[in-house]
Amino acid sequence: MNSILGVSPINTIAQNQALAWVVALRADNLSNQALDDFAGWLAESESHREAWSWALDTWETLGVVSHLKTESLLMTEVATPAFQWLRSAFSVDALRNRLLPAAMAFSLVLTLAAVALFKQAPEPDVYRTAVGEYLEVVLADGSVVELNTDTALTVSFSDSARDIALLKGEAFFTVAKDPQRPFVVDIDGPTVRAIGTAFNIYRLSDDLAKVSVVEGIVRVAEKSDSAAMAVKSKFLTVDETIEIDSVTGLAEPQLEATAALTSWRHGQLLFDNTSLAQAVTMLNRYLEKKVVIGDAVANNIKISGTFSSRQNKETLVAVAQALQLEIKSDTDKWVLFQSIP
Repeated sequence: MNSILGVSPINTIAQNQALAWVVALRADNLSNQALDDFAGWLAESESHREAWSWALDTWETLGVVSHLKTESLLMTEVATPAFQWLRSAFSVDALRNRLLPAAMAFSLVLTLAAVALFKQAPEPDVYRTAVGEYLEVVLADGSVVELNTDTALTVSFSDSARDIALLKGEAFFTVAKDPQRPFVVDIDGPTVRAIGTAFNIYRLSDDLAKVSVVEGIVRVAEKSDSAAMAVKSKFLTVDETIEIDSVTGLAEPQLEATAALTSWRHGQLLFDNTSLAQAVTMLNRYLEKKVVIGDAVANNIKISGTFSSRQNKETLVAVAQALQLEIKSDTDKWVLFQSIP
């Protein structure tokens, strides 16, 4: 892929980082830590130094780097080895001569940088299902994602990463092995990283999610928080399930039969001595018009059996018959009730 202005690419990732540093280094609130981070990045590899040189040449040609704080960049008293290396590698005059050839509005810097990065980072693909629908998607890397009812997710692949965001609902991931590109599912902060595996994620609510492993290993990590000392994470193996709460964090992993949890993939709802209330909650996920339990229905009723999650109205009738209950349709709901002899 050609870089902007016809310059041959050195390293796409390093170029993106260099462009970001061009913008970051002219910030009014530029900190010593940011300067040291930049120095460390520059000293890290020859590809970084080549990318930085490319970025300077690019913006110099456009005349849009005149606002970089060259004096403060090299004169700030930062005693770390990385920044000492930076000061020894580039003199103030050398950088000033390279960075101050012309002046243009900083808005052009942001606009062109955004355009360049946009071209290299396209909009993610979006997949979604309506209530009661099922969808199977084969991704570009060969991984397969299955979406349960009322689910939405985005997929963004790059040369170095495979990023998924589960926005709502439930999805099953069968991940193709690719050691060079981690497969990471974001759940609005917490993340699930696959290690050649198959796993299920169900977002029960905005704050609560459940991760279940069918094959391989996954690493589940809490949301990164700058106020925390360290991000808590756990590894899960086959038939282990864990809940992630945005308030309380990670629960302890539990052994749980994943066949029942993932039966929706085969269009099934499995009830095993399940309470009526819980069965109705499960069934309502697949119904536009929800079911409510009438006041006269006993609250200790249990149900067992295998029902269809895709012929949901037929399932509702079958559940009512199995429990010897009646069902009637109101305008906005189904009502399960006990008939009176």
